[in-house]
Amino acid sequence: MLTRQLEEPGTGVPSQERLRALAGFQQRALSHALTFPALRRLVYSTCSLYQEENEDVVRAALQQSPAAFRLAPVLPSWPHRGLGTFPGAEHCLRASPETTLTGGFFVAVLERVEVPSSVSQAEASAPEVTPSPAPKRKKRRRKATAAPSSQPGV
Repeated sequence: MLTRQLEEPGTGVPSQERLRALAGFQQRALSHALTFPALRRLVYSTCSLYQEENEDVVRAALQQSPAAFRLAPVLPSWPHRGLGTFPGAEHCLRASPETTLTGGFFVAVLERVEVPSSVSQAEASAPEVTPSPAPKRKKRRRKATAAPSSQPGV
């Protein structure tokens, strides 16, 4: 994203301190999202080309709950895959400005392997339901007021 100013002035790349801060935030957000009991699939995506914000964050999240989530393949025909920094990273997707004419991005899909005991099997296997629109408000009836009589004294 060209309008973002993540880079240090004049260097063209973010500082290690900035990368650590971004990756730390992303790790906390991803780890928190993986605690949602009804979560079945989660897409983790960044507009970053840095391993610290991409594969490293995904690897750490998977290590925190090794039996609960796995990486699902993302667009298998996409030619550019995740960096081979851990087993399964090949399921991730990468795009770089040089090869895809994009600003660059990363995508990983984490899917639940087992259903947590706090979520019933029926809930976990139920199809996803899209929220219905807010109920329509009932119109209030106005009290009928008698029209003034045209005859005086009536």
